[in-house]
Amino acid sequence: LKINQILFTMNLEIKQEGYGEIEFSDSIPDAVTKSVLNCGRVVVLSGHQCIGLFQQFQGDGFSAWYNKFLISAPTILNARGDVRVLELRIALRNIIKGKWDQINQAELPVNHFQMGFVPHIITKAIFEAPQLYETFDIHFEFSFLEKIGIDYKTLDRFMKLVYDNQPAELSKRPFKCTNFMLDSIYVLLQNSYTAAGKARLLHNNVTNILIAALEEVGKEEIDNLPLSIQDIDALHHVKELIETHCPVYPGNDVLIKKARNTLNAFKLSYGFKRLFGVSPYEYFQEQRFLMAKGLLREGNKVNSVAHELEYESSTAFIKAFRQRFHRTPKQFQKSGG
Repeated sequence: LKINQILFTMNLEIKQEGYGEIEFSDSIPDAVTKSVLNCGRVVVLSGHQCIGLFQQFQGDGFSAWYNKFLISAPTILNARGDVRVLELRIALRNIIKGKWDQINQAELPVNHFQMGFVPHIITKAIFEAPQLYETFDIHFEFSFLEKIGIDYKTLDRFMKLVYDNQPAELSKRPFKCTNFMLDSIYVLLQNSYTAAGKARLLHNNVTNILIAALEEVGKEEIDNLPLSIQDIDALHHVKELIETHCPVYPGNDVLIKKARNTLNAFKLSYGFKRLFGVSPYEYFQEQRFLMAKGLLREGNKVNSVAHELEYESSTAFIKAFRQRFHRTPKQFQKSGG
């Protein structure tokens, strides 16, 4: 189901087969109250034995939507709207089947993604079983992709269809999300940053999700893209900048600006991985955990280490440390590191 800003200007019509037009509201039913996040906008769809919860994360050049559908009986929703949508679609829980304009294979396996474009919305969303469905969709302005500087043949062919206003999908099949993509989504959904921190996190993570997706689809082509001596020199400088700023990640935009004016976001990502084996943010995390281990070995309290490393809480630090090393910081200290 494709929901974006047009929903709020009443240009989107959604009907439930057998029951007629669906109602939207800002009123949160008790059934989904615990699922509401601290984000920019929340809209509820209420139909017969179905509830849709749409939560928007608005950024500069994109709009991300975390969507939940609580379905109590097999349901079919049809949506129509006169709006163009360039979207990265990610399935997080259960498969929503159906059709998206002229794209007949619109359903995605769980934890898979596809990027597509339609010149107008004609969607049939089929929920075959009573259960919870979750998706994470990012709608992009064309300028957002152009600014990142992504350039390879598969993407060029896709964007030509987009500019010609023709329905298109980036690849012939869905691709599995990388762990990095999924981690980036859940960080957006679960963080407790300030408003300014959330805005920076949103921009960086959405950029990282998009680039990771496009790199996954174009892996073979991208492996052959050239890096100049100036690019390599700039990427080594980026590595030094990450080490210098740790435990704070400067953000991709800052790294690009300070990288001697030779990089864009795409080259920053694929070039850094080619040289150092990980993305810039993954390298930052490696450095941050090295600092954590050092501070823990020195006998610092877990709360103090979490504060020193700029985690929003000691709980967040403990969770991240356990996910990384399969033991808590206390267990790490007791074992002598």
